Order: sequence, then C-alpha cells, then structure tokens
Amino acid sequence: MKVMTVMMLGCVCLVAACSRNEPELINIAPPPAMAGVFVTEAPSGTPVPIPEARNTFKPGDSVLLEGRIMGVRDPFVASHAVFILGDNGTITPCTEMGDDDHCQIPWDACCDPIEVRSAGTATIQVPGADGNVIAHGLKGVGGLKELSRVTVSGVVDAMSSSGAFVVNAKAIFVGE
Repeated sequence: MKVMTVMMLGCVCLVAACSRNEPELINIAPPPAMAGVFVTEAPSGTPVPIPEARNTFKPGDSVLLEGRIMGVRDPFVASHAVFILGDNGTITPCTEMGDDDHCQIPWDACCDPIEVRSAGTATIQVPGADGNVIAHGLKGVGGLKELSRVTVSGVVDAMSSSGAFVVNAKAIFVGE
C-alpha cells in the first residue's frame, strides 16, 4: 500500500511539473550593453501619436512616443532587442473593447482591422555601440511584457519606411 501511495504521489508530481507553464519573466535587469536605456522617469516632452509620427518624422529625427506593447501576436523578438509599440489612441487590446470572451491574446488587438494596427504601431529597437541591434531579447527586461505602458525617446532609424516605422531607442520608461 505504501509503495502504491508513493507511486501515485510521484505520478501526480510528474504530471503537475509537466503541465506548468514557463515562469513569467517579471523584471530582468538590462544587460550591460543596454546600460542607461531603461530609465526610472518618463522622458520629458509631449509624446507624438504613432500615426502622426509615421507621417511626419524622417530617418535621423528625434521622436518621443508613448503606447503599449501590442498590435501583433508576438510583440517581442526573442533573440534581439526589439518590440512593437502600439498607439493607445489608435489600436485597442480586445479586453478593453469588452470582447475578451473570444480573445485569448488581447495584445494582438485582433478586433482592429490590420490597416489600423499597421498605422498605429512602431518597431522599437535598441542598438548597441556598434549601431547593430543588441542580440538580447527584451521580454521581461526592466519589467517589459505584453500590454506594458511604455514611453520611448529615440531616433527614427535609417531603414524606416512608410511600411515599417522603426525607432532606435535612447530611453525606455516602463509605466504601470
């Protein structure tokens, strides 16, 4: 009987261990290559709505954006310091539309048409001293996660275009 109880307990523990999700990345310290990029206070100035910035700013221009990490299913690039920032006034996570019954991934903003999501998003990347994007994912760094409220101060990247608005972050503030 003892052997049977121990075996059942072992099986329960094994099933429980196998069914656990990956631990949530909550607040990983930025790597040394990103020293100074994550700031404790929002950069000063008035943020520009992403759709306006896309139509107004050119490569090399400084820009201040504010939004949430949203607009696509996977807003982080696992191997590089890149995420998608969605404009709060343009796109909306499904949960805020009162439509969370069918939406398992609210940050993909699937309730908004694709052209609205495209107009309301910017690709934020963190380049290193050599100018290349740092080869380190940002999910969890400084508290970044899907739907985080973020303010980014940066410079429009030379590769930015009407199809992809890309900003090289100089300062990232993660809000509540």
